Amino acid sequence: MGDTNLAEAGDPATVNDANTAPVVETAPGDGMGAGTGQAILKASATKAPTAADELLRADAGDVRANTVTMERSGADHITGERVIMNRSGAKTLEARSAQLDRSGVASLRGEHVVLHGSTALTVVATEMRMVKGKALVVSAKSATIEDGARVLVFAGTATGAVRPVVNAAGAAAAGAGLGVVLLLLGRLLRRT
Repeated sequence: MGDTNLAEAGDPATVNDANTAPVVETAPGDGMGAGTGQAILKASATKAPTAADELLRADAGDVRANTVTMERSGADHITGERVIMNRSGAKTLEARSAQLDRSGVASLRGEHVVLHGSTALTVVATEMRMVKGKALVVSAKSATIEDGARVLVFAGTATGAVRPVVNAAGAAAAGAGLGVVLLLLGRLLRRT
């Protein structure tokens, strides 16, 4: 599997300064596939060690687990309670808590979302914090947008430096205008 930090058989897994233990490879067919393993991760609120499925420098299809950590990896669909991505990518991500650092996702849905230097096409969140990131469409009940973050279309309540190119009302007006133009063009083309 390359240069991943693997634990030798029989070695105990302990928490190190990077908040994860050495990866122990799973057997083929045991879970998510090649490049996956079990790690010990410090839970965010209690700092108690928690088992997590970890994907290091690999690609996966569908990933389902309570806690997922990804490092320089990719996945099609991720579902989990807590997802941490570092320099990774996913097509769709559904999580109660998602933290993306220099990562990308096409569609992200979660209760608590943090994007740091990351890119997302669509984000639907209850609470969101975005630092130096980019998003095409964001819908959040409560969002904190830091300087350096860019959002094209924003719907919800935001604090910070949010300056969307189009807000929800502007997007609705643009959609209605486009609908009228297409309707008129359709009628003109039928007459000829």
